[in-house]
Amino acid sequence: MPLRKRKSFIQRWENYLSRFHFARKEKDSFLWRNALQFLNGAQFLGVVNDNVFKFLIVFLFIALKGVDQSSEILFWVGTIYVLPFLLFSPAAGVLADRFSKQRMIIFLKFTEVIIMGLGIVAFLFKSDWASYSLLFLLSVQSAVFGPPKYSIIAELVPSPEKIPKANGLITSFTYLGIIVGTFLASFLTQMTNYNFPLAAGVCTLIAIGGFISSLFIPYTEPKRSEKKINPLFLHEIYRNLKYAKTIPYLFVAILGGSSFLFVGAYFQLNVIPYAIQSLGFSEVGGGYLFLLTAIGIACGAFLAGRISHKRIEIGLACVSGILLSVTLFVISFLSHQLVLTYIALVLLGVFGGFYIVPFDAYVQTYSPDQKRGQIVAASNFLSFCGVLVAPMLLYLFGGIMHLSAARGFTITSILIFLMVLAVTSRFAGYFFNFICRAFVRPLYNVEIKRPPEGEGRPFVLVAEQIERLPLCLLSASDPRLHFYIPRERKRYRDSWMKMFSSVDFLYVEDMKESLLRSFVQKLHDELDRKETPCLLFPDPSFLKERSSGKLLRELRKIQTFDLKFVTIHETPRKNQRDRVHFKRPKIVVEFSDSQ
Repeated sequence: MPLRKRKSFIQRWENYLSRFHFARKEKDSFLWRNALQFLNGAQFLGVVNDNVFKFLIVFLFIALKGVDQSSEILFWVGTIYVLPFLLFSPAAGVLADRFSKQRMIIFLKFTEVIIMGLGIVAFLFKSDWASYSLLFLLSVQSAVFGPPKYSIIAELVPSPEKIPKANGLITSFTYLGIIVGTFLASFLTQMTNYNFPLAAGVCTLIAIGGFISSLFIPYTEPKRSEKKINPLFLHEIYRNLKYAKTIPYLFVAILGGSSFLFVGAYFQLNVIPYAIQSLGFSEVGGGYLFLLTAIGIACGAFLAGRISHKRIEIGLACVSGILLSVTLFVISFLSHQLVLTYIALVLLGVFGGFYIVPFDAYVQTYSPDQKRGQIVAASNFLSFCGVLVAPMLLYLFGGIMHLSAARGFTITSILIFLMVLAVTSRFAGYFFNFICRAFVRPLYNVEIKRPPEGEGRPFVLVAEQIERLPLCLLSASDPRLHFYIPRERKRYRDSWMKMFSSVDFLYVEDMKESLLRSFVQKLHDELDRKETPCLLFPDPSFLKERSSGKLLRELRKIQTFDLKFVTIHETPRKNQRDRVHFKRPKIVVEFSDSQ
C-alpha cells in the first residue's frame, strides 16, 4: 500500500478555510479581496515588535549602565540591528523570486514568535550577550521578511495603477508601527516599573497576532527563478544595481529611497540625546518625542499614496526632500522651545512620508517581474548601508568630536540637502513638471490642442518666440518633455536651469541650419534617454526656403523627428465675456503640422 504524503500545517489550514469559501483561488474570494489588509496587519505588528524590543534593550542598559553611556549603547543597538539587513537581504531577494512569497511570510512570522519568547528569558537574566543576540536574530527575520513583503504587493493588488496607493498604505502603516512600537516601549517601561521580562511577554503576544494575520494571506505562485544564492553577495548586489541602471531612472529612484532610511535611522537614534540635552527630558521621554515625527511620516505616506493614485509623483518626492532637510536644520536651533519643536517634528515626518512613497512605488512598478525581489533586496541593502552609517555618525559626533545632539542635526541636515539636490538633478524633468503643475498651471485656464504624441520621439517646435509661461505650461502637461533652447552665448544661470529643470541649451551663432544640425547631433549622442526631446526653433521663415527641404531630408536620414508649428493665444481675464471674480486668464496652445 503506497504511503500517503502528509500535508503541511499551512496546506491543512488552507483546506480548512476553503470549506467556508475563504481560500478559493478566484480573485473575488474573501482572502483575495482583503489580501492587502492581512499583509498590512502582519507587517504592521512586526514593525511594532522590532521597535518595542529594540528600545526595551536601550532602556534596560541605560538603566543598568547610566545615561552617560547612552551614545555607546545606541551605537551597538543600531549597528547590531542593521547588520543582518546588509548580510541577508540579497539572499532574501533570491528566495522571494524562487519560492512562494506567502509561504515565506508565514514561516518568518512563526520564527518571530519563538524569538520573542526567548526574549523574556534574556531580560529575566539581564544578559548583554543574550539580548544583543536575540536582537540580531530578530533583525535577520525582518531582513528576510522585507523582499517578499514588498514584492508580493504587485501580486496582490488587481492592477498596476493601484500599486502606488497600496505602497502608500503599507508605508504609512509601517511608520504607524514605529509610532506604536516607540510608544509601547516607553509606556511599558513606565507602567511595568522597569519590569522588562513582563514587557517582553507583551512582545510575544504581538508576534502571535502577526503570525495569525499572515495565515490569511492568499497563496501566491512561486516565480521559480533559477537564480542561486551567491555567497559573494556584494558582487550580487553590484550586478542587480548595474541591471537597474539599464532601466531609465530606476537606479536613481533606488538611491533616493535609500537615503530616507539614513535620515530616519539617524533621527531615531539622535532624538534621545537631543531630548536629554536640549529639552531636559529623560531617555524614556525622548522615546515619546519620536512619536510626533512617526505620526507625521504615517500621515505623509498615506497622503502621498492618495496623491499618487494615478501617477507616481517623483517631483513631490524631490520637493519634500528639500523641505525635509530645511526642517531638520531648523530643529537644531529650537532648543527649549517646545511648541515650535513639536510642530517642526510633525512637519519633518510629513515631508519624510511624501519623500519615500514615490521612490518606493517607482522601484516596485518599473522593476521586471522576474527580478523584482532581487532589485528590492538590492535597494534594501543600500538603505541599510545608510542605517549603518547613522550610528557611526552618532558615535563620531557625540563620542569622538563631543558635539551636542543639536549640532549633529545641523551637520546631518546639510548632508541630506546635498544628497537630495543630487537626486533632484537626475529627476529634473519630473521636478520641473511638478513645480509647474502645482504652482503655475492652477493660475491659468490652459487648453492644449493636438499635442505631439509618441513617447521618446523627438520633434521641433516652430514658433517665433515661446516665452517662459507657455514653456512652463507645456512642461506641466508631460514630465517627459525635454526642451532645447537656442542661444548665442552662455549665461550664468544656464547651468542651474539645466540641473533642475527640463531645459537644455544649444549655443550656436546661426539660428537656422547650424541649430538644426546641433539638435540632430544632440539626439544622436543621447539615444538612450527616455525623455521626449523638443527643439524650440525661432525662425519659421527659414522653412519656406528651398534649401531647408534638402537639409531636413538629409538630417532625417541621421535621426527621425517631427516638425510641429505652435500658436499661442492668451486671453486676459478682463477680456473674457463670462469673467467673474478671480477668473483665470485663458491660454490656448495649438499644435499643427503646417503653418
